Amino acid sequence: MTQNLNLKEIEKKAYRDSQQDGLMEVMMGLILMTFGGFFYSPVFAFYILLIVFAGRIVEFIRRRYTHPRIGFVKFHKDDSKDALTGVFLFEVTVIVIMFTLISLFGNVKDYSQWVDWAPLFFGMILVGPFAHAQSRSGNVRYTGYAILSVILGLFFSLTEFASGSTGLILYLVLMGGFLFSSGIFIFAMFLRKYPLATTGGA
Repeated sequence: MTQNLNLKEIEKKAYRDSQQDGLMEVMMGLILMTFGGFFYSPVFAFYILLIVFAGRIVEFIRRRYTHPRIGFVKFHKDDSKDALTGVFLFEVTVIVIMFTLISLFGNVKDYSQWVDWAPLFFGMILVGPFAHAQSRSGNVRYTGYAILSVILGLFFSLTEFASGSTGLILYLVLMGGFLFSSGIFIFAMFLRKYPLATTGGA
């Protein structure tokens, strides 16, 4: 039993170390901001490319900046699949909750009501990945992201705007901007904390 607990703590520490570069926040922030921009102008449709290639982009940057400083750990794929299944089930639960709330207090056939509550919907959806990251790392910052996401989503859903999509755009841009800025700051601190060792020439 003690051995299993120690193994879990080791796995948490390894995952926490692998995420201390802040690149997850940077990429998620970029995706949210460009997704929000897409509702304003189709020119931001390239957010789809960011989603498709996010993993490869992050891995490329980590091979150049993160791995040379702290090394890397290869995690079991089976555990990741189980965790992703849990996140998926959570997202489905959020959809059911939103559908139920709008059914009780409004009209599910009214498109404008879905648009009005879209910020809260996305705010709750993002709780899934943040909770997953927190459970794997034990890092409290992901709990903070989840709380902020729901608060911003609720605020922009309850606030009336001239255009129905304005609340969603503001939520995505502000939440994305916060994550992006936080990620850049964390990445800068990471580079400062782990400078590359220089080899002196003869």
